[in-house]
Amino acid sequence: MQTGAVSVAMATFNGERFLAEQLRSLAQQDHLPAELVICDDQSTDRTAAIIADFARTAPFPVRFHRNETRLRFSDNFMKAIALCESDHIAFCDQDDVWLPGKIARSLAAMTATGALMCSHRVELIDEAGARIGTSTNLSRRALLEGAGFEPWGVFLGFTCTIDRRLLHLIDPAMRPHDLIEYERPMSHDRWFYLVAGLFGSLCYIDEPLALYRQHGANVFGRTRTTKLHGLAKAVRKYPAYIRQRGRIAAETASLLARVRDAIASPEFDGAAERWSGVAEFYAVREAVFSQRAPLTRLRRLFAAYRRQLYSRGWGRGGRSLIVQDAIAAIIAR
Repeated sequence: MQTGAVSVAMATFNGERFLAEQLRSLAQQDHLPAELVICDDQSTDRTAAIIADFARTAPFPVRFHRNETRLRFSDNFMKAIALCESDHIAFCDQDDVWLPGKIARSLAAMTATGALMCSHRVELIDEAGARIGTSTNLSRRALLEGAGFEPWGVFLGFTCTIDRRLLHLIDPAMRPHDLIEYERPMSHDRWFYLVAGLFGSLCYIDEPLALYRQHGANVFGRTRTTKLHGLAKAVRKYPAYIRQRGRIAAETASLLARVRDAIASPEFDGAAERWSGVAEFYAVREAVFSQRAPLTRLRRLFAAYRRQLYSRGWGRGGRSLIVQDAIAAIIAR
């Protein structure tokens, strides 16, 4: 294991279109990776050939693994992460571009703060590489710790660098269901965000260190819709949105209760208590939206507000959230 070094974990699947540019940006880093570990999920295009060509001249070792069976996105990433050997591991998608200072700045920030995870802002580019905007990753705080963590994870996976110790604090095989693909285990980035919040802090660099490509084949990406259309779609799905998050919160609280005695850490105990609060908060909101009549929903909603559940619910501000819930209570199906 290399102290202070950074491994890059990449998961690939039919990535021939943009992969070469992503790989070149790794070779142009100010602080070169100690290794690049790639797990390919049975690509049928030229992905493997592009990687082999890059590996012949890469300024660092490239380790390529082809899965015998399809693992899908998150489990493929988890495999690549587990195979990395450095003290720090950076997650890498197959279709973006890293700016030259990304690894160096992330490693320096983690060293300076002692954070277990680092993220940063990105610039958005289109399929041709033209810059079309910025993404703040939903946070401008330099350091998140304790109650400062939003429960659901707000950082793009490829912006994240983690301390290797996160792999061994809680067995990843125990992770709850995912927020987006509920039938699958929690995604790698959300899982390590969760564990970092349980055991330490996360640092955030408020400047773009990568170019985030927007295209039709993104596994998860920004979609172009009008604000009105997006709001209408969100409101229609709001009860399901609450129900799904409630179930994940309950799963997470149950997991933390099971491992709590073995960990015996005051910081972990506090985080476990917060997750119990999140589970309770969503259970109350789910009960509100189980009612069909808008007036009944509103009565239950404001009863919960008077009990100060919205001030204890952890995450977004209670005042804005009660307004959001009230609107949804009136018009959601």
